[in-house]
Amino acid sequence: MTRRGVQAGIMVGAALLLAACGGGADTAGGAEAAGDGGGASGGEVKKASLAQPGALTVAFCHPVPSGGDGGKVYGLTLRSYSAKNGAVVAERSTVLPRGVEPTAVCAKDGPAKGADLAFNKDLTQVAGIARAGTVDRAAAFDLTTGKEVAPPDPDAFTKRAKNTDAVFHPVTGRLWYNEQPHGFRSSDPVVSRDTKAGVASEQRVPYEKIPSLLKQDGPTAATVLATSGVHGRAVPSGGVVATGAQSGGVRLKRVADKGWSGADAFLTDLETKGLGEDGPDCAPSFWRDATTLVCEFKQITVTADYKKVVRTEDLVPENDRVGLPPVPSPDGNGFAFLSKGEGGQWALFRGSFTGGGRPVKVANVDQPLDGADKHRTSLVRWN
Repeated sequence: MTRRGVQAGIMVGAALLLAACGGGADTAGGAEAAGDGGGASGGEVKKASLAQPGALTVAFCHPVPSGGDGGKVYGLTLRSYSAKNGAVVAERSTVLPRGVEPTAVCAKDGPAKGADLAFNKDLTQVAGIARAGTVDRAAAFDLTTGKEVAPPDPDAFTKRAKNTDAVFHPVTGRLWYNEQPHGFRSSDPVVSRDTKAGVASEQRVPYEKIPSLLKQDGPTAATVLATSGVHGRAVPSGGVVATGAQSGGVRLKRVADKGWSGADAFLTDLETKGLGEDGPDCAPSFWRDATTLVCEFKQITVTADYKKVVRTEDLVPENDRVGLPPVPSPDGNGFAFLSKGEGGQWALFRGSFTGGGRPVKVANVDQPLDGADKHRTSLVRWN
């Protein structure tokens, strides 16, 4: 196929997706309330903030073939539900440019790893890697237009370092990524920038200073580790990280001052009795405090020196449903998660750390009406 034919294929595929979504990136398609109470009107849903307080935000992503060369673009929808009554309160859909893959929510391992870090604080941008030219580079894309935010000058004669992962810091809102000027990870810095200010706002942290970031606080540690593709959850004050173990189960690791390759090399295993191969087999979700880890649907309490597990509790009754990792409520007293039963219907549920008992259903979660048969679905956060 000619270049012109490929470009035409992209335009047709994107047009079909946008038409199915309701005519553009600001769509409210499929915005009926799925729980108790009524949802907002279509116009209100199109304009409302996805990050409004008390809303649970779900991401849907699927590839769209573009052109005859096997290429694809990604269709991305974010929808926010009221945690109180399940009403849809906001929705956005867009098609990202060819050669762009969003962080976490569209890759094969998307639902389990870092959906919260893929979007900025107000849920107006998604982080991704733009595969254009000879270098893969970190970028942010507007969820209303699908366009890159503050792209570099396409006519400039500059040399950019390769980036492999890009994530948003959940507190500062800056875009973070690694920098590989030499093509290997032994001494590469990590970089952050204000997306709206562009590359001129880049701040580099040398490799040897990475331990100070991992010890700074939990959100910063998780962000920096994610730039090396490591899904880790750090205690609120930083310095100790929970990760999945290759041999199964979960591991606790302490930040060291020296490493040999990549941000994860600064983590040394702690011998925590009750974890590892003989402990719970789950992926770390978040820390409630310095000694209480939520690991999917188990709550694990360890001693203050992290040497021993003192209690493991199930957060939901034993079941055979498909459940995606939970996110914490803003007040820290509860959690929410996506679950799918025998009928294949996704639904949002919430649970409480204080009351116990069975999870409460918030809403059914219907797939976007965008022409795709299957979406990768992720719960981003409880705003």
